[in-house]
Amino acid sequence: MGLKLITGPANAGKVALLLRRYLEALSDEPYLIVPNRSDVERVERDLLELQPALLGGSIGTFDDLFRQIARRGDVRQVATEAQRALIVRRALAGRSLNGLGRSARFGGFADALLSTVAELESGLLDPNELDGELATLYAAYRAELDRLGLWDRDLLRRHAAERVGNDLEAWSGEPVFAYGFEDLTGAEWALLQALAGRTEVTVSIPYEPGRPAFASLTRTMDDLAALADGRIEELAPRFDEVAAPGLAHLERTLFSEAPPATAPPLEGALRFFEAAGTRGALELVGEELLALIRSGAVPEQIGIVCPTLERWQAPLETALGTLGVPYALESYVRLDKTAYGQALLSLLRFAWLGG
Repeated sequence: MGLKLITGPANAGKVALLLRRYLEALSDEPYLIVPNRSDVERVERDLLELQPALLGGSIGTFDDLFRQIARRGDVRQVATEAQRALIVRRALAGRSLNGLGRSARFGGFADALLSTVAELESGLLDPNELDGELATLYAAYRAELDRLGLWDRDLLRRHAAERVGNDLEAWSGEPVFAYGFEDLTGAEWALLQALAGRTEVTVSIPYEPGRPAFASLTRTMDDLAALADGRIEELAPRFDEVAAPGLAHLERTLFSEAPPATAPPLEGALRFFEAAGTRGALELVGEELLALIRSGAVPEQIGIVCPTLERWQAPLETALGTLGVPYALESYVRLDKTAYGQALLSLLRFAWLGG
């Protein structure tokens, strides 16, 4: 029992090693935690390339694992996002808020409170650990959840983590593997700690000691290393085996203050565009995309990363549409940002608050 760590920079083979360890433990019904639901099928394909048949084991996200653990005991229904929005508005109704009442009338106040509550719950904080109006509003939100017999996602996570730590029947000893996490919420950390006391837990994390590029991960790494108690496997850099020399050099020297060694030529591996304004920059990107597509690149295999789609969507659609570049935008639109959603939520609010 205990925690094992696999560390190293990007493309060092951490995930491949973790998957091999997962296959070695297949007879023990291991659980593999991946970052997102979309990663499940990809990981299954990667495993099938290593082994033609998978008989045993489970793959899912942290949320999948939390729900699986919670289902084994007493569990409440989990409130949907729409329900949480209405619950927090009810918690706000009828409270003076010491001068914040005018602000509380607007939807943005409730949204900000929901985000704050989520941060508090992910940090495993209770209302009695706070003070002021925030403590009052947080307590009102929790009381409304209790009245309805509901949890939100973070309360379910907390319940599951505490159950593994306190209930012997919560986990049967299956080994756990996890990768793709650069930060952990309070509930995720509590779950890993509890599981490490019950079974073998192996975690892969991108980290290299002394590298400025990984400085933000130092605290997470230190906490995991303390739990691992010396059981750390460090993998050597291997990015130069798969990347162009210019990109490999950039990866090794990123954010470093030391004088770099002689840099190899970029040879097109990294290019910089200079343009006047957002529209001009996106037109240059569009022309580059056209050149790639005409040279045989598959459009579905080309990705564009934007700071935020909310501000960039309109100029992006204009630039790419004008040039005839095929594209698809991957993003979520909140229900209350659509005309239908605003009408529906107004109707529900009217019914919920009794007119």
